[in-house]
Amino acid sequence: MTAPRPRNYFIAAPGDDDPAAADQLSPRFNCSAAQLYDLMRTTALAQPRTILLSESPDEHHLAFVQRTKFWRFPDDIVAEIIALQDGGATLMLSSKARYGMEDFGVNRRRVKNWLAALEAAAQRES
Repeated sequence: MTAPRPRNYFIAAPGDDDPAAADQLSPRFNCSAAQLYDLMRTTALAQPRTILLSESPDEHHLAFVQRTKFWRFPDDIVAEIIALQDGGATLMLSSKARYGMEDFGVNRRRVKNWLAALEAAAQRES
């Protein structure tokens, strides 16, 4: 028997290793991991109520906190940029509520919106 999964997070990932671990498959980008890292950082910090918590450019890791619009609850967002063998890049993007077991779809919408904004930024750069 498997315990029910809390509904307070959402993950987009490439799905190469374990497709069941991701709620959504991440897109592939036609840019280097370093370029995607910069685009992710810029895109995330353009989002309202978002601050950079930590970053590691060498490891292609970013962590942010975004507060929810109404209650201002903090949600943790982590981006791990992944270099692909063909020179492109993808990422794992997760968003998780710090408090509670239910997020009412906030993290799902956030990941989808951030990915859409990231894809639009990548299109403008190419």
